[in-house]
Amino acid sequence: MAFNLTTICMKDDPDVTPQDVFNLKVNLDKQRLIMHEGMQISRFVVISDYDKEEFLKLNIYEDDPADISPVRFLKVPTEEVHHPSFHQRNVFKNTLFGQHDKTMFIDANVMPLQLSHSLLFSSLPDKGDPEHSSYKLADDQKEKIRENNWATLNMALDWTETEDTMFLPYFYQHNYGDHEELVAKMYDKDIISKYTTFAHFLEGEFDEFLLPFQPGVIGKYYVKDKEKNDNLNAMWEKNIRPEFPAQWRGTGGDEESAYIEWEHEYRTTSRQCSMMYFDRHYNGEFINPSDDYYLRLWLL
Repeated sequence: MAFNLTTICMKDDPDVTPQDVFNLKVNLDKQRLIMHEGMQISRFVVISDYDKEEFLKLNIYEDDPADISPVRFLKVPTEEVHHPSFHQRNVFKNTLFGQHDKTMFIDANVMPLQLSHSLLFSSLPDKGDPEHSSYKLADDQKEKIRENNWATLNMALDWTETEDTMFLPYFYQHNYGDHEELVAKMYDKDIISKYTTFAHFLEGEFDEFLLPFQPGVIGKYYVKDKEKNDNLNAMWEKNIRPEFPAQWRGTGGDEESAYIEWEHEYRTTSRQCSMMYFDRHYNGEFINPSDDYYLRLWLL
């Protein structure tokens, strides 16, 4: 069974470029999420309709002995969809992944932070069998998985109150091959045309076992927009803080920390959060994260 850590880069998506994928690869390496102690722990897969050379020419470290982690490129045809997010269906059906592979989608604008390893190594319930999951499930949940032969989709609920759906759709996990009926719907034009984005589709069509991440594990950051980030801090206090200490997982961090600390002498972001999506839209422009001084100081 492989661990497929997968991103999507398609020509019709203005929010994701080959440069963004390259930046993601650097940050995955920074956290040792592809190679760790000389061993490959996950397969980093780029699904794209760009030519492979468009990514390789960006790799200024190709002759650097520290650049040892591999990338697997999966070229897919350019296809017309009414929203670029629907290209994520390639994560559920492609020619590379194997049955029961642990499969993860990660947006190229996500910054992996400390404690991300625990997400990669977590095991989901098998279809119809909850016994081998690393997530603690209630007895009634286990029974429903067995009785209904349910497959599992592991997603983050939107604690930020900024999304159009109940999800933060920037990182999620499933066992490849367990969602045959859902995948068939992904390729039915009459069905997907009812939904604005792929997240809306999942919210409307997935009816098996939805396993949420622990609260606050996935987050977001508005590049160069402190007002919106201060609002995220308020949502953290409203929706995440009441879950502590029972759901606190930030090993080495401070449970009482704010989501984003602006002026503290040693806190930066809460150690509860393992994956942070950078929203780069500001005043009609698409901002480079390196233009945000806080990000350059503490996260990039």
